[in-house]
Amino acid sequence: MDASSIFSRLPVLRLLLPLIVGILLHDLLPHFWLPVVLVALTLLALIILKIKKKNPSVSLSIRKYHIIPLFLAMTAVGWIAAWIAAPPTVDVKKVNGIVATGRIESIEYNEKSMSMLLNMLNPSDVKSPVRFYDTHIILSTRGCDYDLKTGDLVEFTLELDEITNLGNPDEMDYAKYMYRKGIRYRQHTDINNVKKVGVSLTLMTRAYDLRQNLQHKVMGSRMSPDTQSLIIAMLLGNSDFISRETRDIFSQAGVAHVLALSGLHVAIIAFMIWFLLFPLDYLRARRLRLIITILILIAYDIVTGLSPSVVRATVMLSFVFMSMILYRKSTPLNSLFSAALAILVFSPSSLFGAGFQLSFITVAALIIFYGNFNVKYPDNKFLKYLYTTLLTSLVAMLSTIILTAYYFNTVSLSSALSNVVIMPILPVFMLLGALALFFLSAGVDALFIDKALNAMSSAMNGTIGWFASLPLSQDDVYVTWVAVVVYYIALILISLWIYRKKMSFLLAAGVVLILGIIHGIYVDWKTPRNGLVVFNSYNSTPVFYFYDHNAMLWVPDVENDFDLKTFKRQHRAFLAHHRIDSISLVDSTKMELPDGIVEHPCAKLNGVGMIAAGKGRWKHYEPSDSNLVKFDCILVTKGFHSDISTLKSLFSYDKIILSGGIYGEDNKALEKECENHRIPHYNIKTSGAYIKMGK
Repeated sequence: MDASSIFSRLPVLRLLLPLIVGILLHDLLPHFWLPVVLVALTLLALIILKIKKKNPSVSLSIRKYHIIPLFLAMTAVGWIAAWIAAPPTVDVKKVNGIVATGRIESIEYNEKSMSMLLNMLNPSDVKSPVRFYDTHIILSTRGCDYDLKTGDLVEFTLELDEITNLGNPDEMDYAKYMYRKGIRYRQHTDINNVKKVGVSLTLMTRAYDLRQNLQHKVMGSRMSPDTQSLIIAMLLGNSDFISRETRDIFSQAGVAHVLALSGLHVAIIAFMIWFLLFPLDYLRARRLRLIITILILIAYDIVTGLSPSVVRATVMLSFVFMSMILYRKSTPLNSLFSAALAILVFSPSSLFGAGFQLSFITVAALIIFYGNFNVKYPDNKFLKYLYTTLLTSLVAMLSTIILTAYYFNTVSLSSALSNVVIMPILPVFMLLGALALFFLSAGVDALFIDKALNAMSSAMNGTIGWFASLPLSQDDVYVTWVAVVVYYIALILISLWIYRKKMSFLLAAGVVLILGIIHGIYVDWKTPRNGLVVFNSYNSTPVFYFYDHNAMLWVPDVENDFDLKTFKRQHRAFLAHHRIDSISLVDSTKMELPDGIVEHPCAKLNGVGMIAAGKGRWKHYEPSDSNLVKFDCILVTKGFHSDISTLKSLFSYDKIILSGGIYGEDNKALEKECENHRIPHYNIKTSGAYIKMGK
């Protein structure tokens, strides 16, 4: 099948592919001359084609080149769409220090702090030199004000910081992740510095309040905590109540997608709505049935916060329903690509999201598989259902397993089996959950539904826990982007070999896989097997020493309550990259390691001698080991309540390392003191983790 044939069958690709190219170009070349050049080339191509068309002898032969100006124009549209959607730049030096007002779009409470997403409003004074243009910021506070709600206007003094990465090895690019969500700046302040000055409700803030009210009703019901968290996650789109242990179990079993409101859940909800509207068919109002279903889905999207995965599914279903309303034939792939086009025009950053990529690749793989491969089914209805579900799960797993490993550093080979068991239960659970929400909203106590939901959630959790215990899942998997590209090229070539029966495709797939294996061996060979990393952390100073697949973690400013599981989860990519199998947490006793020793508050690790100056006895320390007398560096932690001159008088050292756990103002003061004393120093908060790798 040649390119012209593909574009004839899937005309939306003529628009979608150049749009994607334009979005990618904006990410690589955010210079405004690029769309100008693209528009100029589009006009030039149109002029040339217009001139050539006047010659009858060549007018037919140049028809295939008409796609060139369309490609250039849509590439420019993609670039401009990405430029419009990008968060605006704020002159921080200009705005910091002024009193500003923002509308609370969402709010989250923690134990002793809160975090708000604010939409900054322009000053009422039109002559004010400071203007905000759709600027969103994250405002976190020390302390909580439980009277604040979404839609409230709050006033505070600006002290904005641009969102940056922590600088830890193999970390997620958090700054770019937030940038693509439209958020570029954040601020941390005391709650007493935030003042409510009014209320400005919008459609989205009202939807947020409605969602919060429904959540409170669920949390106040007689359902078990596990059932409550599942209902809120699957139907209201908030998975914050799902415990970390539950997340890990579902992930290991390969059914983590069940916990997040996604296209699967939207499809089930659409089917329920469609079924409930069946009386309209008897009134010969099938079109009205389709239209009402679309409108209810759109309203549901708004109530659940317009999450990208839900919007994607709704747009795709809407395209399918509209083709039925207009009596137009629609191919599944064309509907899928139309949904992608609509989403990327209005939200170009979705292209880079893991959810967007996983969902569209999964759906595309299923459509292509069932549309091009002759699948033979058993005659028995039960066996046919079992076979179809298993085959669908297997295709979905094979199409996304490498991308899941790349983004989440985990692989589950049991997902094909666990989905066969869970998928029949999920629609029933969601239907009962929707009924429970309806009765709770009406103030009716439906105890029998609560009991049924509790029984089903208990059965699901037990079954998924059993699948997670099977030796078919593996955490801490490190995959490079090269491996992702190699995998998909090989998968496409193998599929073509199965479809067309040409050995050349299989040979090409073998060559690609061999090149991928060579690249993997090279990456593994270049990866250090021992080293020292002082991680950048907001509330502690993790000193990490690893050697021969083992590691030691010393946290000198946290004695007994350090959460090792959270540390492993946060640095899963790093652990997988260096193939670290076990981590020992250092306590107050002396610990000797290969090429390392720790005797709190001192340590010599990977050839680096250090003393931790924070909490503890560092001022009166007398080492029992002569190797710990001289220090290469002093590690100043968040518990430090002295000055640099005291350190200078007590110890001999080469440099001072300022921990990322030191609070902002204290960190800046210590750095300035180091500069005044002309002491070599390394500030982890501004420069990232302190890293010293071995061979």
